[in-house]
Amino acid sequence: MENVATTESIVAQAPKKRFFKKRSPEQATISAIVSFCGSSFFSRSIGELIASYFTLFLTDFMLIPTAQITILMLVTRIIDAFTDPIAGAINDITHTRWGKSRPYVLFGSFPLAIFTVLLFTVPNISVMGRLVYTYVMYIGYGLAQTIFSVPLATLSMSISADPKERKNIYTLSGFMGTLGTAIPGAVPIVFQYIATNHAQQETAYFVIAMVIGIGTLVFGIYSFFAMKEKVHSIKEVKKEKVKLTRNIKALLKNRPLICVFLSSVAISLRSMGYGAMIYFFKETMANYALATFIGIGSSIPSYVFMAAVPFLAKRFSPRNLCIAGYAYSALMYLLFFFAGYSSVFWVAFFFIISGVPNGMIGTCTTIIVADSVDYMEWRTGIRSEGLVWSINGLKTKAASTLSGMWLPIGLGMIGYHVAQSSSEFIIQSDATKQGLFYLITLAPLAGSTLAIIPMLFDNFYGKKREQIFAELEARREAAVEEEKAIEEKKAAAKAEPLAVTAEGTTPLSDTDAGIASDAEAVENTDDKSKN
Repeated sequence: MENVATTESIVAQAPKKRFFKKRSPEQATISAIVSFCGSSFFSRSIGELIASYFTLFLTDFMLIPTAQITILMLVTRIIDAFTDPIAGAINDITHTRWGKSRPYVLFGSFPLAIFTVLLFTVPNISVMGRLVYTYVMYIGYGLAQTIFSVPLATLSMSISADPKERKNIYTLSGFMGTLGTAIPGAVPIVFQYIATNHAQQETAYFVIAMVIGIGTLVFGIYSFFAMKEKVHSIKEVKKEKVKLTRNIKALLKNRPLICVFLSSVAISLRSMGYGAMIYFFKETMANYALATFIGIGSSIPSYVFMAAVPFLAKRFSPRNLCIAGYAYSALMYLLFFFAGYSSVFWVAFFFIISGVPNGMIGTCTTIIVADSVDYMEWRTGIRSEGLVWSINGLKTKAASTLSGMWLPIGLGMIGYHVAQSSSEFIIQSDATKQGLFYLITLAPLAGSTLAIIPMLFDNFYGKKREQIFAELEARREAAVEEEKAIEEKKAAAKAEPLAVTAEGTTPLSDTDAGIASDAEAVENTDDKSKN
């Protein structure tokens, strides 16, 4: 009976199952993944709110003319063209006990939250005063966004040393980012059924911006404590400093990044179509809420394709998935143009199916940018995450700026009239309503087609990509071993020279050790001459 184990003892001895598998030191922690995905959620919410509704907010609530909005977008993005690379370069040379990027994520979240709220606040001043106010707030927002987003993206490269896991992390963060667009996506339905008059809609903008700003602040603080840097370049391991000029030269050899940048600039035409969509449903279709319902309908298949990226990437490269996604969207917009907008069903149908690959494209471009850091390190020996992600941020802002510029230009070309006061009600002409349809079909068609061309020149995929990753990993391991050997030699050199005194042995200084060594050599020479 003594050899028979009781049920209780068996249960006690059995190993407990973990809800999450034990993660290796090279992998990202669950907290790091959650914080990054949460930050991506609210960062994308801010971007979507500004990309889709900022121009509408300026024309209908700030009462700023479209020509002034075009100049505003151009001026602010010229400033961004300088601030983004500077922020990336500063991030690369920063070394604190909290790491390179974490302090910027923490302190950048505060001004970003504040400027997001102020950007959607209507001051009780003249139109010219509002224009000046908008310049200050929009430039401040751009600077805060740079301070926050560039280090956050850099951190995402460092929380895991496993390229396959990074692919899954970017897929999940892309999913959360797309989900984050649901908050701004609720604006039309709020305006249609809840905030039905002008004053209520103005308050609704403020409340939505407040919710997004608070969420950004909370996850910015959380990211500071949860995300740790685990990947270091060969130059960092060897403690070598790299000049900014070398970083810039290395950046110019980063082919995948350049291809993605040019492709995103081209796709700004499609983004202009998304901005015009709100005007189209408001004026042409006379159904504001329809924009939200169609947005929800298009997001579901987009989520499915986004979630499938890790599986699709096993057979197809992110580069080829982007090309296929752009080609598909171009075909759908072409069919949409010929179908027309007389039927609500066909309008909804083409809007939904044309956006199917959007989530997949967004995730794949992020993966390409992340991999381009490794490509640049392999080709030049320089790993400049800050500069790479600052260029990626500049790419996003450039596309947003061009979209913001194209939209008021397009609205002006089709004769869209802006109210001169909040009490004035404008009825757009039939030609203008027809022109809005052209903006939401022909512009995305052109953008999707042009975006394919730069991606054809990206050669970092397939077997070449895997070979580069393997070679780079071998270089890093060799650099670590080399640095260990150097440290061991230094430690041994410090421990060897000992002076023998009457009191015992004491370490010699470097000067004394050199004198003793010279004296010993002289003695050996004398002994040989005597013999």
